[in-house]
Amino acid sequence: MHAVTYHIAPPSWTHEDPNPFTADGSYGPGWSCFRIREETDSRGWNGRGTNGLFAYVVGRGWKRNLAADLADFIRYESIYGRQCIISVPADMGCTFVERALAETPDWSVVRPDDPKWLVHSTTVQGWAAIQACGELRAQARLRREGVVMPNLGGDWLGEPADYADYIILATAGAMAPEFVVASRNANRLHTEPDTPYTPGARLFFDGHQMIRDGLIVRDGLHGAKVYDHLPLDPYLVAAVTSHDLDPEGEVTAWTPKSFCLAALEYFSSVVGEPVPYEHWA
Repeated sequence: MHAVTYHIAPPSWTHEDPNPFTADGSYGPGWSCFRIREETDSRGWNGRGTNGLFAYVVGRGWKRNLAADLADFIRYESIYGRQCIISVPADMGCTFVERALAETPDWSVVRPDDPKWLVHSTTVQGWAAIQACGELRAQARLRREGVVMPNLGGDWLGEPADYADYIILATAGAMAPEFVVASRNANRLHTEPDTPYTPGARLFFDGHQMIRDGLIVRDGLHGAKVYDHLPLDPYLVAAVTSHDLDPEGEVTAWTPKSFCLAALEYFSSVVGEPVPYEHWA
């Protein structure tokens, strides 16, 4: 694994404050932050603030493995040469960070809490293109190939440019992939679970096999991601569309939540095991 570097923030610092490690307090694209708040928030937030710092902020009660997320974030940011500011509650301190890095396995190891199934959702047009070429392609590659599409993460959340080099995956039960489809359809950030939208295809992949084959990159923020392209064969387990769920066209309107729940029920029947729903995962 690449050598890592990071900076432990002063006790009272937050991601909205000036940079404590530069003379003028400024940030630039070479800085990022992972902050664990005292509050027991149920989900994380990420984005670029008005001060220019890209930050990932979670409460200490975040249901995912905070230590592993922190270690993966530092490792990923170090690969791209960014200076990581780490802010943790006082009782965690440097020891928590050091233990996280020491005890978190490499990306190619299937960890005990790694979900077996991963998902990526795409629009109707996107699914047609994926079927035609037999693989998913990252936004940056698609743009180089002449495909005109908004960079949702970069334009609206201020994500680092390298994020566009990856195909983003989530745990199989997450609704977030449907928000991405809804946002693309509406050409605005759409995170409303019960607002009607046009679903495309929800693609379920064998996450453990992808880890073992060395495809999975972990950035500590997303469920998982794959660099540049992801072949359907041999990793795709099922592709679920509204036609699969409602072949007679009886559903008058789908929402991100209703489509996600129906697709999960369908996929659970395919693999013969329940796949839990996770609203914000």
